Amino acid sequence: WGPYRPYLLFGAVPLGVSFGLLFTQVHFENKFWEITYYLGILLLFRTCYTIVSIPYSALGARVTRNFDARTKLSGVRMYFGFLGGISISFFAKQLQDTYSDAEAFAYMGAGAGFLAIFILYFSFRVTTESSNPINKIVADARVTEGISAIFANKPFLLLIGGFIMVNVASTIMGQTSLFYFESQFGGREIGNTAIVFMLAAPLVGIPIWAAIALKFGKRNTWIAGTLIALLGLGLLYVDNSQSKFNALSEISLVSLGLSAYAILFWSMLPDTIEYGEVHSNIHSESLLIGIASSFQKVTIGLSAFAVGLMLDYVNFEAGTSISNSPSQGLKNIFTLVPFGALCGSIALIYFYPITAKMHGQFVATLQKKVK
Repeated sequence: WGPYRPYLLFGAVPLGVSFGLLFTQVHFENKFWEITYYLGILLLFRTCYTIVSIPYSALGARVTRNFDARTKLSGVRMYFGFLGGISISFFAKQLQDTYSDAEAFAYMGAGAGFLAIFILYFSFRVTTESSNPINKIVADARVTEGISAIFANKPFLLLIGGFIMVNVASTIMGQTSLFYFESQFGGREIGNTAIVFMLAAPLVGIPIWAAIALKFGKRNTWIAGTLIALLGLGLLYVDNSQSKFNALSEISLVSLGLSAYAILFWSMLPDTIEYGEVHSNIHSESLLIGIASSFQKVTIGLSAFAVGLMLDYVNFEAGTSISNSPSQGLKNIFTLVPFGALCGSIALIYFYPITAKMHGQFVATLQKKVK
């Protein structure tokens, strides 16, 4: 079964059930117990999600050790991930048109939870690890040594730093998109349309970015995707035409650029595993994936918290009319802050050293050690 696939099998049901409970309303007479209940369910779901997602992500490093094959694998994975996001959004909207919000979200949660159980079980059944001898390496027992090796892994640190900057940008935009379009155009209808565009753009971009990465390399593609996103943000900032068409085109351009990271991060992260093992002689595959995921979650949480502080700073209040809304302050949050974060991402990834040739040498070196 390998070290990771059992988590997909045994974690599927707890994950699906806890997700369904998350969207099922339960009322208590005492508000304290109601808040405690929902906090408990939320923590349960997040724990179940982590139990499944960390091994699932680490499995990508074992399915193939090939530099380019990882780009293809990551592209397929993330394409269907975004397709799932759009599908569940459409499904939820149809339910809301038929049922009350409480019923619609309960049905959505139950349906998505059941589907997740089925898909994870299917993934367990059809997934196999590659026959590469590197997969036979057993993780070192001392976690402290593994952590020390990870923080001496320069490509990993550059990649995580660049991805943190991307997460800051995407989280801020995701948290403020409805508010931004409401303040700029006086209603949320265009904001809902913009969200659909933001979800749909990666379906166009992912195959394109995968092809570009295979041709020009992962590092160069990361920089190219960032430049496209920066162009879109710059146009959003300077465009005062109040044209909905322009705004939707510009936000689509940003999302198209950001979709490059969906492939590249999960394709580049496994490459840093072999780099670390060659330079430190310490196997820390799952530990590296876990630390990367932790940084990602912490960044998302802190960025969402920062959004709240920034909205308070510009005196934004949801639901206010366009004449009263501090639209320029919100525009700065939606465009300039992500722009700066993405510039930081380019600055870090510019120094990322791993190429296809270099990675091939790492794999060959490790294979000789195992044999």
